[in-house]
Amino acid sequence: MPFSDQHFAAAWTVLEDRFNRKHNAQTVKIYHDILAAELTADQFAEACRAAFRFEQFMPSPQKLIDYGLGAGDFQAQALSAWDDLVTRVNRGEQATTESGPIRTLLNSVCNGQPLGMMETRQFPFLKKEFVERYAQQLLTEARTNTPVLVAPIQEVARVLQ
Repeated sequence: MPFSDQHFAAAWTVLEDRFNRKHNAQTVKIYHDILAAELTADQFAEACRAAFRFEQFMPSPQKLIDYGLGAGDFQAQALSAWDDLVTRVNRGEQATTESGPIRTLLNSVCNGQPLGMMETRQFPFLKKEFVERYAQQLLTEARTNTPVLVAPIQEVARVLQ
């Protein structure tokens, strides 16, 4: 369930107080839009608790998303995806069952061969390639899903003074 404006405002106020930062309305809106698109109310609450406890400076939207999803950074997510693929192959299953970006990437890394048919000595290279490419793909998706950063005219005038 997405979080309400009141839920966001309450947590945001605590974060601003904790990090001794005040943000303009446009920055708050950008944080809200990014976080609302990625996190549920419970995930947002978890992200705020973690940031309050562990962060020294005001966290970026991506850091809050990472805390909320409990997924770590892009490299950790890519490594986890690789481990899941290898685990499936070790159980005698197909590495991927549904089509999508992971399957497309795996086919590219393995030159169209099933992961289970690849030689064991190739696995370090395959892992490195998959993790690097998938982390980059996740980063690109995050950048693409970030709203355009346009400040209102009065903010531009204030900043340029």
